[in-house]
Amino acid sequence: VVGESRVIDRVDAPNMGGEDFAYFLNQVPGAFMFLSSSNPEKHTDVPHHNPRFNVDEDVLWIGSAMFVKIAERFLEME
Repeated sequence: VVGESRVIDRVDAPNMGGEDFAYFLNQVPGAFMFLSSSNPEKHTDVPHHNPRFNVDEDVLWIGSAMFVKIAERFLEME
């Protein structure tokens, strides 16, 4: 959807962002996806759970397109 150059598939430092999602992955294959809307120019680079947090709505289409692509690939497997 966004091209391989914009995909990060490895994080060097541990991240608790998935919380207990790992328990689901013990049962079924899956992946955890982060959709970043951090953009200093739009002041959307404030962490979650901060009263100044804001979302750059210009990136929301990427999340929707990713889920469409996942569904398309799933249907191709049948």
